[in-house]
Amino acid sequence: MTRPYQRFAIADGDEVQTAVLLLVVGLIVSQLAVHARRLRTVVVSDTAYLSGLQATARLAEGGGSAQEVVERVRRELVDLLELRGCRFEYGALLGHLPRLEHDGGVWLRRGTRITQYAEWPEGETELRITGGGHYYGRFLLAPAPDRPLPPEQARLVAVALAAQAGAALDTAGLSHPS
Repeated sequence: MTRPYQRFAIADGDEVQTAVLLLVVGLIVSQLAVHARRLRTVVVSDTAYLSGLQATARLAEGGGSAQEVVERVRRELVDLLELRGCRFEYGALLGHLPRLEHDGGVWLRRGTRITQYAEWPEGETELRITGGGHYYGRFLLAPAPDRPLPPEQARLVAVALAAQAGAALDTAGLSHPS
C-alpha cells in the first residue's frame, strides 16, 4: 500500500504499478468524458435540425401559404448555417454563383470546370428551389465573415428545408419560369 508522505517519490515496484494504473485510469476517464461531450453535442444538434424540419413541415401541412413556408425556411437557413443574411429570389437564374448542392457540397460549375469549396466562397452562394420538377427560384446565402462551412449534416438539412419550400411553391400552383 502506498502511503502519503506529502511528496512525490516512487520507491519500489508496487508504487510504480500503482502510479501507472492511476495514470491509465485517469486517461480512460478523460477520454470517456470527451466522447460523452461530443455525443451530447451531436444529439443536441440533431435534435435542433429535426425540430426545424418538423416545424416547417407542420406549417406547410397546416395550410400555411407558400410565402409563409419560404419565409420560415429563409429564417431557418440563417440560423442553421449561421449566415449573415439570406434572401429568396424568384425566377430566372442570373450569373454563375457557387451552389449548395443536394449532396451537401458547395460547388461552382463554369463550362467544364468544376470547383468544390471546403470553406464558404466569397459573396453569395445559391440554394436552388424546385418543386414538382419545376424551378421556382433560389435562396441566396450570405455567409458571415470568417465563418467556416457548416457541418455536412447542417448543409443536408438546409437542402431538405429548401425542398419543403419547393413543394409548398409547387402545391400553391405558382407559375414557374419556362
